[in-house]
Amino acid sequence: MKKGLLCVLCGLIFGGIISYFTLDYQGQSTEYLNYYGEESKIVHELDFNFISNSAAIIIGVTLVIFFTVSLLEKMVKK
Repeated sequence: MKKGLLCVLCGLIFGGIISYFTLDYQGQSTEYLNYYGEESKIVHELDFNFISNSAAIIIGVTLVIFFTVSLLEKMVKK
């Protein structure tokens, strides 16, 4: 249980760092100017490609850490 939780936490940290520096997120927003006499509105949109790509990187890093720790445990036991 401790190994799994530790691997998930490390995967979140390292995968988040890798995603932040490599995927170059640029927030998308749309500005509506004077629509029917109202003031301008700015609508911010989520980038679902960024979210899915960063989730894939985090899952991949978590699996790599888990298999590495498992391999090291097997080598130490022998």
